[in-house]
Amino acid sequence: MPIPVLLVLCVALTDALTAFPPKFLVGNLNKDVVVKCNTSKLQVAWTQNGEPEPMAELLAEGRTLTILGLDLPATGNYSCWDGGVLLDSTYVVVGNSGEEGRNVSCQAESYRGSFHCSWLGPHSAVFRARLTHSNGSVGDWVHAAGHGGRFSTSFTDPSFCPFAEELRPLQLSFEGISDTSFLNFSIHFFVRDIVRPDPPQELTARMQGGQLHLAWAPPASWSLPKSYFALLYWLQYELPNGTQVDAFVEGTEKMSLQERVQRVRISCQDPYTNSSWSPWSGWWEVDTAWLRGG
Repeated sequence: MPIPVLLVLCVALTDALTAFPPKFLVGNLNKDVVVKCNTSKLQVAWTQNGEPEPMAELLAEGRTLTILGLDLPATGNYSCWDGGVLLDSTYVVVGNSGEEGRNVSCQAESYRGSFHCSWLGPHSAVFRARLTHSNGSVGDWVHAAGHGGRFSTSFTDPSFCPFAEELRPLQLSFEGISDTSFLNFSIHFFVRDIVRPDPPQELTARMQGGQLHLAWAPPASWSLPKSYFALLYWLQYELPNGTQVDAFVEGTEKMSLQERVQRVRISCQDPYTNSSWSPWSGWWEVDTAWLRGG
Protein backbone atom coordinates (compact mmCIF):
# COMPACT_ATOMS: atom_id res chain seq x y z
CA MET A 1 0.00 0.00 0.00
CA PRO A 2 1.53 3.42 -0.92
CA ILE A 3 2.43 5.78 1.87
CA PRO A 4 -0.14 8.60 2.12
CA VAL A 5 1.11 11.88 0.65
CA LEU A 6 0.23 13.83 3.81
CA LEU A 7 2.25 11.40 5.95
CA VAL A 8 5.26 11.71 3.65
CA LEU A 9 5.10 15.50 3.88
CA CYS A 10 4.94 15.36 7.69
CA VAL A 11 7.98 13.07 7.82
CA ALA A 12 9.90 15.32 5.42
CA LEU A 13 9.20 18.31 7.63
CA THR A 14 10.51 16.54 10.73
CA ASP A 15 13.57 14.84 9.20
CA ALA A 16 15.83 17.87 9.69
CA LEU A 17 18.38 17.20 12.42
CA THR A 18 17.35 18.93 15.64
CA ALA A 19 18.71 16.30 18.04
CA PHE A 20 21.24 13.50 17.90
CA PRO A 21 19.56 10.58 16.09
CA PRO A 22 19.02 7.53 18.32
CA LYS A 23 20.16 5.22 15.51
CA PHE A 24 22.80 6.10 12.93
CA LEU A 25 25.20 4.39 10.57
CA VAL A 26 28.58 5.71 9.40
CA GLY A 27 29.70 4.60 5.94
CA ASN A 28 32.74 5.18 3.76
CA LEU A 29 32.48 7.36 0.69
CA ASN A 30 31.80 5.39 -2.51
CA LYS A 31 31.44 2.13 -0.56
CA ASP A 32 28.28 0.06 -0.13
CA VAL A 33 26.33 0.50 3.11
CA VAL A 34 23.78 -1.98 4.46
CA VAL A 35 20.81 -0.63 6.44
CA LYS A 36 18.65 -3.07 8.39
CA CYS A 37 15.07 -2.54 9.49
CA ASN A 38 14.46 -3.65 13.07
CA THR A 39 11.19 -5.47 12.51
CA SER A 40 9.72 -8.94 12.21
CA LYS A 41 8.06 -8.00 8.92
CA LEU A 42 9.45 -9.88 5.93
CA GLN A 43 8.87 -7.08 3.43
CA VAL A 44 9.06 -3.34 4.02
CA ALA A 45 9.00 -0.11 2.01
CA TRP A 46 11.81 2.46 2.32
CA THR A 47 11.98 6.24 2.23
CA GLN A 48 14.98 8.59 2.26
CA ASN A 49 14.37 11.86 4.14
CA GLY A 50 10.64 11.22 3.81
CA GLU A 51 10.77 10.71 0.02
CA PRO A 52 9.37 7.42 -1.30
CA GLU A 53 11.74 7.61 -4.30
CA PRO A 54 15.24 8.11 -2.81
CA MET A 55 18.01 9.76 -4.85
CA ALA A 56 20.39 6.97 -3.92
CA GLU A 57 20.98 3.79 -5.91
CA LEU A 58 19.45 1.10 -3.71
CA LEU A 59 19.02 -2.63 -3.51
CA ALA A 60 16.14 -3.70 -1.27
CA GLU A 61 15.89 -7.30 -0.09
CA GLY A 62 13.29 -8.05 2.58
CA ARG A 63 14.25 -6.13 5.75
CA THR A 64 17.65 -5.10 4.32
CA LEU A 65 18.51 -2.09 2.18
CA THR A 66 21.92 -1.76 0.49
CA ILE A 67 23.04 1.71 -0.57
CA LEU A 68 25.29 1.13 -3.57
CA GLY A 69 28.32 3.44 -3.54
CA LEU A 70 27.49 5.88 -0.72
CA ASP A 71 27.87 9.50 -1.76
CA LEU A 72 26.70 12.76 -0.18
CA PRO A 73 23.26 12.84 -1.90
CA ALA A 74 22.67 9.32 -0.56
CA THR A 75 23.08 10.38 3.08
CA GLY A 76 20.14 11.15 5.35
CA ASN A 77 17.35 9.47 7.25
CA TYR A 78 16.27 6.07 5.94
CA SER A 79 12.92 4.83 7.26
CA CYS A 80 11.23 1.49 6.74
CA TRP A 81 7.45 1.22 6.61
CA ASP A 82 4.65 -1.29 6.69
CA GLY A 83 2.04 0.59 4.70
CA GLY A 84 1.55 3.83 6.62
CA VAL A 85 3.19 2.50 9.80
CA LEU A 86 6.74 3.62 10.57
CA LEU A 87 8.80 0.62 11.72
CA ASP A 88 12.36 1.89 12.11
CA SER A 89 14.71 4.73 11.09
CA THR A 90 18.47 4.94 10.60
CA TYR A 91 20.42 8.10 9.84
CA VAL A 92 23.19 7.36 7.31
CA VAL A 93 26.23 9.64 7.09
CA VAL A 94 29.74 9.63 5.61
CA GLY A 95 32.72 9.28 7.93
CA ASN A 96 34.76 12.46 8.37
CA SER A 97 38.29 13.07 9.67
CA GLY A 98 36.83 15.34 12.32
CA GLU A 99 38.98 18.35 11.51
CA GLU A 100 35.87 20.51 11.86
CA GLY A 101 35.00 20.97 15.49
CA ARG A 102 38.43 20.47 17.04
CA ASN A 103 38.63 24.07 18.25
CA VAL A 104 37.39 23.20 21.75
CA SER A 105 37.63 25.64 24.66
CA CYS A 106 36.82 24.53 28.23
CA GLN A 107 36.64 26.66 31.35
CA ALA A 108 36.07 25.96 35.05
CA GLU A 109 35.09 28.66 37.53
CA SER A 110 36.63 26.79 40.46
CA TYR A 111 37.86 23.39 41.65
CA ARG A 112 34.41 21.92 42.26
CA GLY A 113 34.59 19.52 39.30
CA SER A 114 32.18 21.43 37.03
CA PHE A 115 33.15 23.10 33.78
CA HIS A 116 31.74 24.37 30.51
CA CYS A 117 33.03 23.68 26.98
CA SER A 118 32.34 25.27 23.61
CA TRP A 119 33.52 24.44 20.10
CA LEU A 120 32.84 25.13 16.41
CA GLY A 121 31.22 22.77 13.93
CA PRO A 122 29.10 22.67 10.79
CA HIS A 123 25.96 24.79 11.05
CA SER A 124 23.74 21.82 10.21
CA ALA A 125 25.31 19.52 12.83
CA VAL A 126 24.08 18.20 16.15
CA PHE A 127 26.64 17.17 18.78
CA ARG A 128 26.90 15.10 21.92
CA ALA A 129 29.81 14.62 24.30
CA ARG A 130 30.73 12.49 27.28
CA LEU A 131 33.28 12.71 30.05
CA THR A 132 35.69 10.06 31.24
CA HIS A 133 35.83 10.87 34.95
CA SER A 134 38.95 11.21 37.06
CA ASN A 135 38.31 7.75 38.55
CA GLY A 136 38.27 6.21 35.07
CA SER A 137 34.50 5.70 34.75
CA VAL A 138 32.73 6.90 31.61
CA GLY A 139 29.77 9.24 31.90
CA ASP A 140 26.58 9.37 29.88
CA TRP A 141 26.33 11.22 26.60
CA VAL A 142 25.33 14.87 27.07
CA HIS A 143 23.63 16.62 24.18
CA ALA A 144 25.06 20.00 23.19
CA ALA A 145 23.24 23.25 22.49
CA GLY A 146 24.11 24.83 19.17
CA HIS A 147 23.55 28.11 17.38
CA GLY A 148 25.19 29.42 14.24
CA GLY A 149 27.91 26.77 14.17
CA ARG A 150 28.97 27.24 17.81
CA PHE A 151 28.15 24.44 20.26
CA SER A 152 28.38 24.24 24.03
CA THR A 153 27.55 22.05 27.00
CA SER A 154 28.43 21.65 30.68
CA PHE A 155 29.86 18.74 32.67
CA THR A 156 30.33 17.72 36.28
CA ASP A 157 32.81 15.12 37.49
CA PRO A 158 31.35 13.79 40.78
CA SER A 159 34.57 11.88 41.48
CA PHE A 160 36.75 14.99 41.28
CA CYS A 161 38.50 15.86 44.56
CA PRO A 162 39.58 19.51 44.78
CA PHE A 163 42.08 18.76 47.57
CA ALA A 164 43.94 15.98 45.76
CA GLU A 165 46.67 16.32 43.17
CA GLU A 166 45.44 15.64 39.65
CA LEU A 167 47.33 12.56 38.51
CA ARG A 168 45.46 11.85 35.30
CA PRO A 169 43.77 14.21 32.84
CA LEU A 170 40.07 14.18 32.12
CA GLN A 171 38.99 13.08 28.66
CA LEU A 172 36.11 14.48 26.65
CA SER A 173 34.82 12.56 23.64
CA PHE A 174 32.70 14.32 21.02
CA GLU A 175 30.42 12.97 18.30
CA GLY A 176 28.70 15.14 15.71
CA ILE A 177 26.35 14.44 12.84
CA SER A 178 25.63 16.98 10.11
CA ASP A 179 23.19 16.48 7.26
CA THR A 180 25.87 14.47 5.43
CA SER A 181 28.83 13.67 7.70
CA PHE A 182 29.90 12.13 10.99
CA LEU A 183 32.57 13.80 13.13
CA ASN A 184 34.30 12.46 16.23
CA PHE A 185 37.26 13.70 18.22
CA SER A 186 38.48 13.86 21.81
CA ILE A 187 40.54 16.14 24.05
CA HIS A 188 42.48 15.66 27.30
CA PHE A 189 43.09 18.28 30.00
CA PHE A 190 43.64 18.86 33.70
CA VAL A 191 41.09 20.97 35.56
CA ARG A 192 43.92 23.09 36.94
CA ASP A 193 44.74 24.16 33.38
CA ILE A 194 41.24 25.42 32.55
CA VAL A 195 40.38 27.30 35.76
CA ARG A 196 39.37 30.92 35.28
CA PRO A 197 37.68 32.48 38.33
CA ASP A 198 34.65 34.70 38.14
CA PRO A 199 35.25 38.38 39.02
CA PRO A 200 35.56 39.26 42.72
CA GLN A 201 32.35 40.59 44.26
CA GLU A 202 31.08 43.12 46.80
CA LEU A 203 33.70 45.77 46.05
CA THR A 204 33.20 48.74 48.39
CA ALA A 205 35.08 51.95 49.22
CA ARG A 206 34.95 54.24 52.26
CA MET A 207 36.99 57.16 53.60
CA GLN A 208 38.56 56.94 57.06
CA GLY A 209 41.57 58.65 58.59
CA GLY A 210 42.47 60.41 55.34
CA GLN A 211 42.67 57.16 53.41
CA LEU A 212 40.40 55.36 50.98
CA HIS A 213 39.74 51.86 52.26
CA LEU A 214 38.76 49.26 49.66
CA ALA A 215 37.25 45.88 50.50
CA TRP A 216 35.93 43.00 48.42
CA ALA A 217 35.04 39.32 48.55
CA PRO A 218 36.13 36.30 46.51
CA PRO A 219 33.79 35.15 43.71
CA ALA A 220 30.76 33.32 45.06
CA SER A 221 31.63 30.37 42.81
CA TRP A 222 35.20 30.03 44.13
CA SER A 223 36.21 26.94 46.11
CA LEU A 224 36.45 27.06 49.90
CA PRO A 225 38.12 27.32 52.37
CA LYS A 226 39.86 30.56 51.42
CA SER A 227 42.94 29.53 53.39
CA TYR A 228 43.47 26.61 50.99
CA PHE A 229 42.16 28.15 47.75
CA ALA A 230 43.94 31.48 47.93
CA LEU A 231 43.55 34.16 45.27
CA LEU A 232 45.83 36.85 43.91
CA TYR A 233 43.92 40.10 43.34
CA TRP A 234 44.71 42.67 40.69
CA LEU A 235 43.32 46.12 41.44
CA GLN A 236 43.34 48.78 38.80
CA TYR A 237 42.42 52.29 39.85
CA GLU A 238 42.22 55.52 37.94
CA LEU A 239 43.33 58.96 39.14
CA PRO A 240 41.42 62.15 38.25
CA ASN A 241 43.98 62.94 35.49
CA GLY A 242 43.19 59.62 33.79
CA THR A 243 46.33 57.79 34.93
CA GLN A 244 45.71 54.11 35.67
CA VAL A 245 47.62 52.41 38.47
CA ASP A 246 47.94 48.65 39.05
CA ALA A 247 48.23 47.05 42.47
CA PHE A 248 48.44 43.37 43.43
CA VAL A 249 47.24 41.93 46.73
CA GLU A 250 47.42 38.35 48.02
CA GLY A 251 46.14 36.82 51.23
CA THR A 252 43.66 39.56 52.08
CA GLU A 253 40.51 41.20 50.69
CA LYS A 254 41.22 44.80 51.56
CA MET A 255 43.58 47.63 50.66
CA SER A 256 44.09 51.28 51.65
CA LEU A 257 45.03 54.09 49.26
CA GLN A 258 46.17 57.64 49.94
CA GLU A 259 45.84 58.84 46.35
CA ARG A 260 42.75 60.67 45.20
CA VAL A 261 41.00 57.90 43.28
CA GLN A 262 38.27 58.36 40.70
CA ARG A 263 37.29 54.75 40.06
CA VAL A 264 38.53 51.21 40.64
CA ARG A 265 37.99 47.69 39.32
CA ILE A 266 39.33 44.30 40.32
CA SER A 267 40.27 40.91 38.89
CA CYS A 268 41.66 37.71 40.46
CA GLN A 269 43.75 34.63 39.69
CA ASP A 270 44.81 31.37 41.29
CA PRO A 271 48.49 32.16 41.95
CA TYR A 272 49.57 28.54 42.39
CA THR A 273 48.52 27.18 39.00
CA ASN A 274 49.11 30.32 36.95
CA SER A 275 45.48 30.19 35.85
CA SER A 276 43.87 32.80 33.63
CA TRP A 277 42.86 36.08 35.23
CA SER A 278 39.16 36.47 35.85
CA PRO A 279 37.16 39.01 33.85
CA TRP A 280 37.28 42.48 35.35
CA SER A 281 34.56 43.59 37.69
CA GLY A 282 32.69 46.68 36.62
CA TRP A 283 34.25 50.05 37.41
CA TRP A 284 33.34 51.29 40.89
CA GLU A 285 33.08 55.09 40.94
CA VAL A 286 34.79 56.25 44.15
CA ASP A 287 35.63 59.93 43.68
CA THR A 288 32.29 61.01 45.19
CA ALA A 289 32.98 58.77 48.21
CA TRP A 290 36.33 60.51 48.61
CA LEU A 291 34.70 63.94 48.47
CA ARG A 292 32.12 62.99 51.08
CA GLY A 293 34.91 61.76 53.34
CA GLY A 294 36.88 64.97 52.87
